[in-house]
Amino acid sequence: MAVFCGSRPGVSPRVAQCAEAVGALLGARGHRLVYGAGGVGVMGSVARAAAQRHAPITGVIPGFLRELERDDEAPEQELVVTEDMFSRKREMFARADAFLALPGGYGTLDEVIEVVSLNYLGQRPRPLVLLDVDAFWTPLLRAVTAVQECGFTRGPLSVPFEITADPVTAFELLEKMAGGSGAR
Repeated sequence: MAVFCGSRPGVSPRVAQCAEAVGALLGARGHRLVYGAGGVGVMGSVARAAAQRHAPITGVIPGFLRELERDDEAPEQELVVTEDMFSRKREMFARADAFLALPGGYGTLDEVIEVVSLNYLGQRPRPLVLLDVDAFWTPLLRAVTAVQECGFTRGPLSVPFEITADPVTAFELLEKMAGGSGAR
């Protein structure tokens, strides 16, 4: 399961709490963590909690970000170093059957929108759940709704992802959408 999230901690302590819960649930529920390989911020919190619960971890990072996101502070993991951000996304998408997004920065937004777009276009659609800590994803939901209401999508209006504020519910949704607990 790929987890998209920030390399910075953000201002709300609830984000780190949810990140730690996500990492613990990855291990407890038998999932592999595929993430951006960072050892800092929300990424680091998810990865350390996943490692504590013995989840296998694959970190994917472009070479230029290795020092910036300090992968040396990340737990032991399979490390995949890519040439650029585009290759990073492609590698993460190839290794995951489901996606969970916590709050994050521009990279996180880019990754979420990429999954929404690929799912909309029918390019190997996969489940996406947004963990809505402190209503972080509400503006994105408004933007997606506006895109649809303004006629820039085909078909009936529908939200192209699930949103929940509860980490356990997020895993339940992902596992159900992926056809059981096989969302690796």
